[in-house]
Amino acid sequence: MRSQADGRVNAMRNSATRRELAHRVALEGNVADALNQLLFGVVRPRGRNAVVISGDATETAFHTYILIEAARRPDIETVLQGFGAEYASLYQGASADRLARHAPYLVRVENRTRAADWLIREGWGQGWGVWLRSTHDLTRMRQHFRKFTQLYDPAEDRWYIFRFYSPEVARRTIPSLPPRQYGEFLQGIAALIVATEDGKGAVVI
Repeated sequence: MRSQADGRVNAMRNSATRRELAHRVALEGNVADALNQLLFGVVRPRGRNAVVISGDATETAFHTYILIEAARRPDIETVLQGFGAEYASLYQGASADRLARHAPYLVRVENRTRAADWLIREGWGQGWGVWLRSTHDLTRMRQHFRKFTQLYDPAEDRWYIFRFYSPEVARRTIPSLPPRQYGEFLQGIAALIVATEDGKGAVVI
């Protein structure tokens, strides 16, 4: 059964065009403070735009996650274990073990923790993480994203790896997905937050 929170997220998205949903946010002043609001602030609808994220939220229904491409940061699992972070590989079984240093990882990030501080300081603008806000728990988010790790091209009758967890791929590809695939990919996600190429801003999808 779809929750009321799911309904709010989808209503936010249905009220805007895809062009409006992908907009740039300048990180002015102290980048860490600006990111703290963007990544952990209160998520609200705003007119025809999808969402506005503001304030320093201490209580919010929206979790904060980061998708990390371990191929760009091979020691990430060891680091996450050291922080005691809640995380999971998008791969499973033998593939998860064999490709542990290359797999995409989904991490739930709590505000004002060592993990959050490190991920922002070391990861923002470095090309190995895509942030997002959602009311879903980690297990449900992992199930959702696992459906998109490969995409089928009927014209060539072959499967391709979809690296949506790469900032470069996310910025370029997700806003350009056909409407049906776009909606399916962002189902239950209030905002996808990606660093700009120079790390001085964010693209919010």
